[in-house]
Amino acid sequence: MLDKITFAKRYSKVIFELLDSNDQVEDGYNELLQIKQVFENNSDLGNSLTDVSFPKEYKNNLAKPLIENVDIDVIKNLLNVLLSTNNMDEITMIVDEFEQLYDEKNKIVRAVAITAVPLSDEQTAKLSDTFKTRMNAKKVILDNKIDQSIIGGVVIKSSNVIFDGSVSTKINSIKKLLLN
Repeated sequence: MLDKITFAKRYSKVIFELLDSNDQVEDGYNELLQIKQVFENNSDLGNSLTDVSFPKEYKNNLAKPLIENVDIDVIKNLLNVLLSTNNMDEITMIVDEFEQLYDEKNKIVRAVAITAVPLSDEQTAKLSDTFKTRMNAKKVILDNKIDQSIIGGVVIKSSNVIFDGSVSTKINSIKKLLLN
């Protein structure tokens, strides 16, 4: 059996390709986010739809309103396949993987700015614009996390890049230079 990450990556890639070939990526993305929200708001739903001890009819009735509210056939088929194979609990991971593909196609970068103090909206916007240029992105979604141990400056982490402009890193670099 496939591990969960490989499973999610494969399904998300196929769903993305099917939606892309039908020019439905944007609508599909929005539907998948809504489905993910349903599962996140109802934490037991995925387990209930996956639990082999529940009768198939019960699970079908439980999933019916969710599946009927889906407009895109590719996503409706995905939900039916996940339901019939007892893998519905993987939907949030599939959506997360799909979101990465969506971001890649649309040149969206999600990043965390770690600072010693909270950033103002103006600072966040300026930092986001600078990072967007460096990453050659169309859009940057920046989340601010506070970590007083960096003393000052900023550390920006995205899925594949880390920019460390923190005071603590600069102090450590100077220490290394002085000790050598």
